[in-house]
Amino acid sequence: MKSRKTAFFLIVVTAVFLTAGFDFAKEGGDTAAYDVLIRNAQVFDGSLDGPFRADAAVAGGRIVKVARQIKGQAVRTVDAKGLTLMPGFIDMHTHADWAMVFPEERAALTYLKQGVTSVVAGQCGTSAWPIFEEAKDQIKRWTEEGIGPNAALLVGHGSVRRLVMGYDDREPTQEELEKMKALVREAMEQGASGISTGLIYAPGSHAKTEEVIALVKEVGPFGGIYHSHIRNEREKLLEAVGELIEISEKTGVRAHISHFKVMGKPNWGLVEKACAMIERARARGLEITADQYPFRFSNTSPYTPLVPRVFWASAGDDRLRNEDLFTLFDHLRDRQLIGLYAKVTPHFPLSEAHLRFLDELPRKQLVGLVAQEVLGGQTTGPESQRERALFLKRMADPEQARLIREGIRRHLEAIGPENVFIGIAADKSLEGKSIQEIAALKRKSIEDTAIELELMGAKAVPFNMCEPDIEFIMKKDYVTTGSDGTAPHFGIGLPHIRSYSTFLYKLGEYALKRKTVSLSHAIRSQTSLPAAIMRWDDRGRIREGYAADLVLLDLGSIRTPASISHPHQYSRGVRYLMVNGELVIDGGEFTGRLPGRVLTPGK
Repeated sequence: MKSRKTAFFLIVVTAVFLTAGFDFAKEGGDTAAYDVLIRNAQVFDGSLDGPFRADAAVAGGRIVKVARQIKGQAVRTVDAKGLTLMPGFIDMHTHADWAMVFPEERAALTYLKQGVTSVVAGQCGTSAWPIFEEAKDQIKRWTEEGIGPNAALLVGHGSVRRLVMGYDDREPTQEELEKMKALVREAMEQGASGISTGLIYAPGSHAKTEEVIALVKEVGPFGGIYHSHIRNEREKLLEAVGELIEISEKTGVRAHISHFKVMGKPNWGLVEKACAMIERARARGLEITADQYPFRFSNTSPYTPLVPRVFWASAGDDRLRNEDLFTLFDHLRDRQLIGLYAKVTPHFPLSEAHLRFLDELPRKQLVGLVAQEVLGGQTTGPESQRERALFLKRMADPEQARLIREGIRRHLEAIGPENVFIGIAADKSLEGKSIQEIAALKRKSIEDTAIELELMGAKAVPFNMCEPDIEFIMKKDYVTTGSDGTAPHFGIGLPHIRSYSTFLYKLGEYALKRKTVSLSHAIRSQTSLPAAIMRWDDRGRIREGYAADLVLLDLGSIRTPASISHPHQYSRGVRYLMVNGELVIDGGEFTGRLPGRVLTPGK
């Protein structure tokens, strides 16, 4: 009888424990309630609210519970004591697709190491897929092979115009406009999130406002967005912002300004008037937003010549020009031209789709494409023996030398010689100094100092923006963070440090150190705000039911070692990073997983 009572007691106790929700599964056991359980975190949820203490549980790629204390077991438990949990960062402006074409760069590790879990690619008028393919080809490739962060793809106005009109500087015919509209619709039907323009670059710069309006209208029915590298970021900034507002007003499509700034010392301060224009438009109900990177210097490779390239090539026949190449290649048959293109193109081996595209190109465009690739391989400036000899020959002529010096002086004075810094020089003591400081040390004129340094191969970085403008823009509640970065081949070239450090630099420098904005404001600008702009209603917040794109950051150990002269250095401070519920950074190290998805409208 006693053994029966004991057995009954054990059954009752076991039932009580199970009913109460206790889980006897070991860590990693088959009956674990969660995939990942984060305990003891300081949480910023993506809103403007301050931090709070909580646990967060993840299962099936989603945040399934957020509470002060979560009981239960998980396949993986992370003790987040001393760490801060935030939504994964969203980069609203990237050129990551340039490198992610190559399988070895699909991880986009420069972004993951900054805590970025989603990127918007296909910016500045260039589609996020190779020119000879369709949006669905890129979506299929990245879906099957995997990518590190999530990615949204934009169709580029410049890419579309190139396909239909080449680089012609004219208005499209009605037939050509209809072809362009059809290509934009096709991209949206296949999963693009919107359209981008690069109105400062050819061929986008050849388009009038009416053409852009006609194409932007095509993304409206799909809920698409209009991203724009506006037509001018210098003295005509206000006109360019006005054009973007007009396009939004006439199409009903929300519009987003890429890398919002003003360049050139004489133009500093114009951003205040530009913001006033934006705010008046927003008050009328228009959805106008912008993104920003927090650095004073621009360009994908920030180095620019001290001696403008116009002085390396004379107005005569010193350099091989487009016209020369057209003459050189025009006698070749189409098949020979395609064969030559295959040898000089930087893309991976030509696919059948690419060959069909080349076969269908008009003769003029085919010759131009080949010429463009060949020209891209020419060495220019002081590293070209031919151009160097021609430059020195012109400097030996007193009148030409005078004109060159005057041109260099005007060029540097427009930036401010105190704002042009040497990043790399044979004489390492000159690195980090301005051209104005170096001229004073050498007791030479600004222009002669520039010529001397240029001939020695020194690389200069113009600081075209100013800190007051950067901080003014950053404080706006409609401005997100966008790196304008690439996914560089690690160690190759001298890319802008924004590819390696934008997000953590903004948090560390402007929120924690300078306190230009609150930490909540900075986090919102790179989480819930971009998610809302892109209409991603299940990302950018730490909420139950949201996608588990999460970053655990050690705020006290944020480091952004990338420098102008040594840019290839990953940011530090991200201890754990999850993309769609999978750990891609674990204990600060990349796990090798590629769980990112192509984010298409409504999905």
